[in-house]
Amino acid sequence: MTVAQTQSRWSLRLRLDTTFGSQCQSAELKTGATRGYVIFRGKRFAAVFYTRGARTDTGIQIGSPVSALRRAYGSRLRSEPDKYERGSLNYYVKRARRPFWELRFDVSPRGRVDLIAFGDRYVHLVEGCA
Repeated sequence: MTVAQTQSRWSLRLRLDTTFGSQCQSAELKTGATRGYVIFRGKRFAAVFYTRGARTDTGIQIGSPVSALRRAYGSRLRSEPDKYERGSLNYYVKRARRPFWELRFDVSPRGRVDLIAFGDRYVHLVEGCA
């Protein structure tokens, strides 16, 4: 989706930050109780990162225990250590057929989901567009 299509579909206005250049833009997401940010690559939607207010179709939300994540996604979950927070894991669920997408769940050392992301391969971004 383009920026305009994303704004229309989500019924909100996004202010793009072009700090990372013309190929990668980010925008703060703040609507109701939902917080996070959106990444666009080449002016097309790449990923959204939720830090508050997100809930998946399986009921996983910010604050859910890792046990609920494992029950919801089972063997489809893949994990890797978080790049910055020692003891934290990032879990991924990938859709195997078109349209391809991934879910990302960052789990704190306390075993709770503290970030949910959705998008293409850019859910693996660590910081902004990097």
